[in-house]
Order: sequence, then C-alpha cells, then structure tokens
Amino acid sequence: MDSSRSNTFKKQNLRIMKKAFIISGLLLFSLASFAQKSWYVGGIAGYNQSKSDATDNPTMINWSFGPEIGVFFNENWSAGLVLGASGQSTKDDEGDISKKSNFAPNFYGRRWWSAGERLGIFAGLDVSFGSGSTTNYLPTENTVDNSTFGMNVNAGVAYALAQRWTLLMKFAALGYSSEKSGDETTTNFGLVGDGNITSDQFIFVGLYWTFCQ
Repeated sequence: MDSSRSNTFKKQNLRIMKKAFIISGLLLFSLASFAQKSWYVGGIAGYNQSKSDATDNPTMINWSFGPEIGVFFNENWSAGLVLGASGQSTKDDEGDISKKSNFAPNFYGRRWWSAGERLGIFAGLDVSFGSGSTTNYLPTENTVDNSTFGMNVNAGVAYALAQRWTLLMKFAALGYSSEKSGDETTTNFGLVGDGNITSDQFIFVGLYWTFCQ
C-alpha cells in the first residue's frame, strides 16, 4: 500500500514539474532576449523535520528549493527568475498521512540605487504562479489539485563581498496571495501577505555569484 501511494504521488509531481519547467523556460528565454550587462545565480534550500511522541509518533517534514538566475540590464534595473519548489509530508508508524507539493516559478523586477562603493539598495516587485497537489491518505486516499498566485512589494540591500560575490537581504513589505485547493480558495493580503514567496519568510538572506559581466 505504501509503495502504491508513493508511486502515485511521484507521478503527480512529475506532471506538475513539467508544467513548471515549461513556464520557467519561456520566462527565462524572454529574460535572455533583453540581457544587456551581467548575469548572476543564487537561490535557497531549506529542510525541517519535527517529531512528536504522541500516538503513533507522527513526523512532519517541510522542504523548499529555489534556484535563481537574474540579469542587470544597467546600473539601475535588474530582473530575475526563481524556480520555487516546496513540499510537506506527514506520516506516523502506520504509514503516510498526507503529502503536499507546490511548484511556483517566481519572476521579479528591481530598481536599484547606489549607497556606496560596495552597498546598494533596491525596491522590487515579485510575482509568482504555482501549481501542486495535496494527497490525504486517511480515512481513504484522496488527491486534490492546488493552484497558487502571489505577489508582493519588497525592499532590500546588497553588499559586494568580492568582485563576483554579493550578499543580499530582502524584506517583504506588502503582499497578496491566493491558493485554490479543490473548490476552496484562501486569500491573504497585508504585511507579508505571502512572505518572500519561495522562502515564506519576512526576511530573506541570499548569496549570489555573478558569472557573466
């Protein structure tokens, strides 16, 4: 039974990933068409596991992964693409309880201002479209498709550690997000309405490497 559940969930994930990669590829191609100056790469990765000594010892696992590529058109403007992926699973001694996955390409644009030789500040807009699925195994197996949309206005600073290495800190400011799961839709609006989309945090810190100047 557990093997059948796992295979079904993997097939669903592969189908969703194909859609996400197609969308991301089109956005990246459009981005490359306008590239003028320098390219950089970065991203996030996260993993968290929590256990309880309650009945049947339930365990919850959360993970996130968001490789990123971006371009500076000039000193004042940049844009980028993040292939955000996240998932959550819960199981106990009896087997799987639920699994959830979401793939959400995120496109952003930023306006930059110089604040010194190594320091820059920016204001940005992030927009994300996602799709995924949620499978509950109890009392009977049931899978529901999810779709998400999110956007937020944010600001941040970047510090050049070396010629090609940059440390960036971003603060989510005002955001909106919606998630449709089956026939139910949940929306959020306000301060950190959707966090930083891929990391779901108020403050995001990333390390970037410029590979083409």
